Amino acid sequence: MIRPILSMVCLMCFSADIYAQAIGQKEQDIKIIFDDSAARLVLEAPVNALTARDSIWNTFEGYRITRVWHEKSSFPFNWEIWDRGLDRFINKDTSLIGKSLELSNGLNGLEKREHVKIVQHLSSYLPVTATFDAYVYIVAFTTPYAFCVEKNKIGIDITGEEWHHDPVCLLNMMIHELYHVGYKLNSPDREYINADPTNGEEFIRFNYAYMLSEGMATYVAYKALDLFPTDYKHEDYELLEDGDRVRSAISGVNQLLEKARTETMDNLLKQAWDTGVTERAYYVAGAYVCKTIAEKYGTEYLSEMVSQGGRNFIREYNTLVPADLNIRLL
Repeated sequence: MIRPILSMVCLMCFSADIYAQAIGQKEQDIKIIFDDSAARLVLEAPVNALTARDSIWNTFEGYRITRVWHEKSSFPFNWEIWDRGLDRFINKDTSLIGKSLELSNGLNGLEKREHVKIVQHLSSYLPVTATFDAYVYIVAFTTPYAFCVEKNKIGIDITGEEWHHDPVCLLNMMIHELYHVGYKLNSPDREYINADPTNGEEFIRFNYAYMLSEGMATYVAYKALDLFPTDYKHEDYELLEDGDRVRSAISGVNQLLEKARTETMDNLLKQAWDTGVTERAYYVAGAYVCKTIAEKYGTEYLSEMVSQGGRNFIREYNTLVPADLNIRLL
């Protein structure tokens, strides 16, 4: 079962004119501030972390935003993964400590070497006004393996099996989360993903906004494989390349929309999590919408649609596909 999705360098202070030379017409300034102090403390002294648990979680920003993720996603918080992870690293395979620290160092070096290329790729899928700082916090033994909360705070669990100890694989997920920061700054629908919907109309808008947000982030990271290839690809990419799974994802989103005015909000939010997140419908259907628009009109056109909102995004897509692939526009 996929853990919920819902990074590692010094501050890179490139001026806007240097970015403009690197990325052509779009003058962007994307800075990434990396902090792996929390994960490093836990991994370098895992036995001490057992008794200092509360102090660690109350001290480090990376763990504070993990609690924020739990609150915003309504996913119950417990110590199961923390306790199980520490037990595994201390008592079952101590080599994982060094491998995780090496992965952190590897991502750090990779981001430094490829910073301009990463910025160029992200910027090509954002409106020309996209300039932001992103804070990436590396943690250990958390429920979400990668997430973005508040305006620009990203958390990544360096001990996740999802990375296969491969810095390039981890970089791909970091690109996904970095894109969310740019999306939040440019989307008129950000209010619909910053808080749970309270009525049917808000739930409809939430579906379009969340599908655009996760779809764009997934598609941008998927296209990043052309720049940074890895043997380990996220399951979403395999689903995106499977026509039957794409149709299933679109059907799942349509079913959520159909229930928007008949189900209770508690039921709708549960089904949105189960279908949209756990079963990946928002990610796969949204990425397919992005892929369809980009292949017809190009990347620049797709990037400008971010600032037009989810309804226009879906309306444009529906004109490009047969009726059986349409997403309901309510």
